[in-house]
Amino acid sequence: MYPVMLNVQDKKCVVVGGGHVALRKAIKLFESGANVTVVSPKFCSNFNFASKIQSKYDVKYIKNSFLVIAATDNYDLNKKIADDAKTENILVSLVDKSIESDFVSPSSVTSGDITVAVSTNGKYPMLAKKLCKMISCDISFYNELINILEQYRKIIISKYGDTKTELLEQLISEDMIQYAKKDISLFKQKADKLLQIF
Repeated sequence: MYPVMLNVQDKKCVVVGGGHVALRKAIKLFESGANVTVVSPKFCSNFNFASKIQSKYDVKYIKNSFLVIAATDNYDLNKKIADDAKTENILVSLVDKSIESDFVSPSSVTSGDITVAVSTNGKYPMLAKKLCKMISCDISFYNELINILEQYRKIIISKYGDTKTELLEQLISEDMIQYAKKDISLFKQKADKLLQIF
């Protein structure tokens, strides 16, 4: 699989299935700005954020979609949904068969502008979730730091273009990260000195 961040803002995305797995997939799409439609004969609670079509699956429900997630508890139906989507040139993911999917939805954790995604290529999804939980402990700190780093990056690029990758790397060295964790003003002092040296 090729790792990629997909822009679904204001795009029609269809989740087929009304259970808890479908709910999780639909929530992620909604949180990413998609126009979410969910198709199922019945739904568990909490689908109120999405457009619901209470019906058995029919190919007409996925027409003109940007992507489709087949999240029913019936593999044969999921396979049919995938086949229909591929015929319509729509990206499709089967929740129970990553190898037959165009994409998979990895476990992820987001804080502000930072998103970290972890995938085990379907081999052990619970491990991916565990790794995300481990990462989430530090991600809020890095989200605070990213805005400061962005300002330094702009200064460096305006002065040197993209030729000073070494300086960009120095700003996120282990020592600099430790300064930032102790005191952000100390980090800024050290960063200013680095810019003067280069």
